[in-house]
Amino acid sequence: MLPLVIFAGFALDQDTPDPLPKGATARIGTLRLRHDDVVSWVAFSPDGTKLASCGHDRTLRVWDPATGKRLLAFEGHRGRMHQFAWSPDGKKVATTGQDKTVRIWDAVGGGELNSFYGHDEHVWAVAWSPDGKTVASAGADEVIYLWDAGSSRELHKLLGHDGNVLQLAFSPDGKSLASAGLDGTIRLWSPGAGRETHKIRELASAVNGLAWSPDGKTIASATWTGVVRLWEAETGKHRANLQGHKDVVFRAAFSPDGKRVASCGKDNTVRLWDAETGKELRRVQAAELAVWSVGFSPDGKTIAAGTGDGEVRLWESDLGKELLRAQGGGPPTGGATFSPDGKLLAWGAADRTVRLWDLAAGKEQGPLAGASDEVKALAFFPDGATIVSAEGDGLLRFWDLSSRKEIRKIAGHTKAVSGLAVAPDGKSLVTCALDKTLRLWDASSGRELWKVASAEETVRSVAFSPDGKTVAAGDWTSGALRLRDSADGKERTRLGSTEVVYNALCFSADGRLLASAGSDQNLTLWDIEQGKAQRSLFGHWDDVHAVVFSPDAKFLLSGGDDRSVRVWDLAAGRERRALDGHDGRVFSVAWSADGKRAASASRDSTILVWDAEAITAPK
Repeated sequence: MLPLVIFAGFALDQDTPDPLPKGATARIGTLRLRHDDVVSWVAFSPDGTKLASCGHDRTLRVWDPATGKRLLAFEGHRGRMHQFAWSPDGKKVATTGQDKTVRIWDAVGGGELNSFYGHDEHVWAVAWSPDGKTVASAGADEVIYLWDAGSSRELHKLLGHDGNVLQLAFSPDGKSLASAGLDGTIRLWSPGAGRETHKIRELASAVNGLAWSPDGKTIASATWTGVVRLWEAETGKHRANLQGHKDVVFRAAFSPDGKRVASCGKDNTVRLWDAETGKELRRVQAAELAVWSVGFSPDGKTIAAGTGDGEVRLWESDLGKELLRAQGGGPPTGGATFSPDGKLLAWGAADRTVRLWDLAAGKEQGPLAGASDEVKALAFFPDGATIVSAEGDGLLRFWDLSSRKEIRKIAGHTKAVSGLAVAPDGKSLVTCALDKTLRLWDASSGRELWKVASAEETVRSVAFSPDGKTVAAGDWTSGALRLRDSADGKERTRLGSTEVVYNALCFSADGRLLASAGSDQNLTLWDIEQGKAQRSLFGHWDDVHAVVFSPDAKFLLSGGDDRSVRVWDLAAGRERRALDGHDGRVFSVAWSADGKRAASASRDSTILVWDAEAITAPK
């Protein structure tokens, strides 16, 4: 029997699974229609058979809108991608980015075809002319460039804006190019002549988005004041306001028949309007972290939106029915961890729940619901009967697993908890938070036993030694790695004092070694008795966020921003293998107490469960 790929809430059959990498036995969650950071732009291909999205994770992804399956992925920009534009024939895509470039990609076979260089700052906007011959780009340097799409030759350099140019749009007939930005103006240009034809002055508001009506008679502008304004394109006369958003509007788009306008913004909503009357027809709450982009399919039957939560979401065109979204808690937010008996895997989910997965049955047991903010960290108590979760608002909650109910909570931290560890005897727990405190709590009463506060340092990670006598704490700001007496919190040893941010810490089972994962892209093994670094392990090419020892201390498992999970042979002092399979940053790894399974959680919205014997076997 083939291993299942599990979507949170249901299992897909083997005809349409997400890819399962070698060594993995299950994938919890889905890669479909997901990025691991803000989705800044979405758009259907001209024929509607493909949907593309790009974002702050530096990738452009092309999806099958019918199934959500990823068809292609492109990387190349050194920094965030901001926008993209399809060529009229749907065979190419032009992207803009933080690295000051415009890049042309093959949307059929994959790969980069060309790059345009000329901008001195971020390139925010890009548009492709209807005849396919010209690409327009604009950015933070206040310049609009017109490029020959085939040769990449500069055709015109358009000046006039006094501020970042955030949006470009060709008229349907290609005879006019509209631009807008922070200076609060909408400017109309003749692409052939390379000159401004007229200007529309916005009403004291920066303009984020522009869209032409299909007949070319109207321009919609999305503004910082929360209003979508409609303008007569030829005269610049203000026609109507679409008013209802409670914050900045990022984008607006006309339906293919020109009768409706969709908009999205910082108030986390997508709204649908009657273009003639200006009446709001429907709205949906589409995200927790803003909706950045919105667009219609060419047949007008589907609306797509890109969110700050890293999702691409689809609805029927009246916003009534959502399409393709997996049920369940959403992407993991708090580290994955195994129960002491190895039967359960727990993690924090985007819907502010703790999720529990029965590993033998391959299904979810039911969420622990009631958190008031995002679950940032969690840990089982040694008896396996209780789990504690830490939240973005600083609260700690204790859950009884038999009843699935909250049994108590601790309010002490004033900001998000960044690290959590339960003592080996289960009598206490240590936490660190963005309020620049490190605290030890009595697990049964919730009483604070000691607190270390600093005006300068923020502790990022914590770990208990196996005998419970020592707390290791890695600082976020000073690079200090301190060992403290768990009885009173007093510092005993300082192991590190560098420019490194210690993102994760883990003691070996015998307590002789401490492993740290950090912003220096390395893993470091510290000899506790000698109080110094024993060895560094090199292999990751970006920040490392997670590390755990195997129960027998023969291996380390790590994960980081390079999207890889790596297995390290400690006797040999080198990497055993790199495990691919995640499409986003890996922020948590875990090893079951019996040594049979490992797990990794990623910003790609999935958790992979690994066969420990397979991933540690010699190549």
